[in-house]
This record gives sequence, structure tokens and C-alpha cells, in this order.
Amino acid sequence: MTNASLTREQKLLAEIVVQLGNITEAVQSAAAGEDNSALNSKIDSLQSQLASVASARAVLQQQLAEAQTLNADLQTQLAAVHDGDITPDNINEVMSTLGIDYDTV
Repeated sequence: MTNASLTREQKLLAEIVVQLGNITEAVQSAAAGEDNSALNSKIDSLQSQLASVASARAVLQQQLAEAQTLNADLQTQLAAVHDGDITPDNINEVMSTLGIDYDTV
């Protein structure tokens, strides 16, 4: 098993799963005739958290779209700088790319 860290979205989804478990327990308690105020409080809390998750997800999606656009722009600029070929083919091109002048014999 690897130790991969979770993304922010995965952590938020895990929190939702935990909260849904809490709601299930509250519904079961309500069905058993227990006080409904605790259930209502949990529902309000979950609705607030869901709104927060949706908002955070929207922000992350916007940031991802901006990053993808920036990446595409940088790729285009890089291709233009190197005329699409960024790998020198011989030692002379390597030296020229690095700006090194040397005398050839």
C-alpha cells in the first residue's frame, strides 16, 4: 500500500461521507422517537458544509482552468522560441544554444 496524500477535493468528499453517516444515525434516532432538534441541527450543518464544498470546488475548477490556459500559453511560447525543436542535434547546436563560442580546428 502506498502513502499517497489526498487532494483537497478528496478530503472534502471524505468529510461529506462522514457527515452522511452522521445523518443516517440521526434519522435512525428520529425514527426511534428521539428528539428531532439534534437531527435538524445536523442537517443545517451538513447543508452549510455542502455549500462550502461546492464553493471550494468551483474555485478549484476555475484555478485549474486558468492553470491549463497558462500552460498552453507557455507551451506555445516555448515552441516559438525554439521553432518547435528544442533538442540540439549536434555539438555545434549545443554550444550555440548555450552561447559558448569556441574555435573549431
